[in-house]
Amino acid sequence: MNRCRGLLSALVLGALMLPAGAFAQTNRESSYTRDASKAIGIAMLRQDTAQRNQSYRDALAALQEGMEEEPENARIWFIAGQAYAGLHQFVEADEAFDKAVELFPDYAEEVEAEREAGWLEGFQTGVELMDAQQNDEAIAVLQASHELYPHRPEGLLNVGSIYANRGEIDAAIEAFEEAAAAARGSHLEKLDSTGQAQWAAFAEMADLNIAQMIGARGVEEFQAEDYDAAVASFQRAADANPHSRDYLFNIVQAHYAKATGLEEQRDTTAAPGTAPEDQELIQLYEQLREGIAKVREYDPNNENLLAILVRAERRHGELTGSAEEGQQKTLAVLEALQAMPVEVQELVITPGEGEATIDGTVKNRTLEPGAEITVRIMLLGLDGSTIGEATATATAPAQEETTTFQAAAPTGGQQVAGWKYEVVS
Repeated sequence: MNRCRGLLSALVLGALMLPAGAFAQTNRESSYTRDASKAIGIAMLRQDTAQRNQSYRDALAALQEGMEEEPENARIWFIAGQAYAGLHQFVEADEAFDKAVELFPDYAEEVEAEREAGWLEGFQTGVELMDAQQNDEAIAVLQASHELYPHRPEGLLNVGSIYANRGEIDAAIEAFEEAAAAARGSHLEKLDSTGQAQWAAFAEMADLNIAQMIGARGVEEFQAEDYDAAVASFQRAADANPHSRDYLFNIVQAHYAKATGLEEQRDTTAAPGTAPEDQELIQLYEQLREGIAKVREYDPNNENLLAILVRAERRHGELTGSAEEGQQKTLAVLEALQAMPVEVQELVITPGEGEATIDGTVKNRTLEPGAEITVRIMLLGLDGSTIGEATATATAPAQEETTTFQAAAPTGGQQVAGWKYEVVS
């Protein structure tokens, strides 16, 4: 124990024996820093952008000789970082702040605050550029300011939205992934409960947008008739947002398109009521049966789904040598289809401030014209919980004709990840 105390004392004494002023030399005021600080003070008082930027450039001009004469003076690099950030030269600001902390580690906390202030300035400028439809410039500013301070998600959420609106899917996904990482990063624990709840919403928003972008890629692959790739993309989107009816429905569509193409290419009807076994088609029809069951949990009154299921049950039975069983299952589906009073053809959810607008279209299949149609719609969060619901009514038109309905449901400010409904009457 005594030996340990002696060793610690020796280490402390060794530290005290450093030459006086050794730390001061790495962070001191000089004529360069005083002139630069004065110029930055003037810049902060300027209202005119051109005049403000000129003052920041004056600060850098004052520091330039100091960088050569006193390269180990952390104060010079700290003030340079401030000036570069004021000019939105965020790469240079990042390098200058790094140098300041390297030379004088006690600057770390102060530099962190300066980085966040620079980020805020960049974020506000980026939003102004977006409002002016100068999206390329907005992306450049928002990305650079994120490099300066990569602990906030808001800037990259905007970058992702710009890329998404352009259809640049890979770039949008990358931005949303970085935004989600920032929202769940180390800065989160520094926020109060309100801030943490807001950032949780940011992270969820990013996740939902990532799923949407992957789903959009699946649509492109579907249109190119690359059905295997489309299924993979739609499945990835569904994994990210498992309660979105649309991704599940698109998986069904891709499986069905592939099965239809294979049926056209192959001789699968050797004789009436029989067919040679085809494992690939059998698997597709099994996937269709399973997929349709999942979609109908959210979208039960969908005529197209039952029509596809009729085909899947019949062909699965024929291809597996169980034609009679397949016919029985097909008959059960046909009976369910015939008993369906209305079909919900379209359901569109438009999120708003604190609530979402729900627009829908229904087709009257068997009801008497003039009968009341009532549909209850539940809006779902990312975890599948109901975050809002509404009841919509419409008057049945003539049979086989359609009508529309609209309703609004409160969301409590939560992100709408999906929906489901039931036809009450």
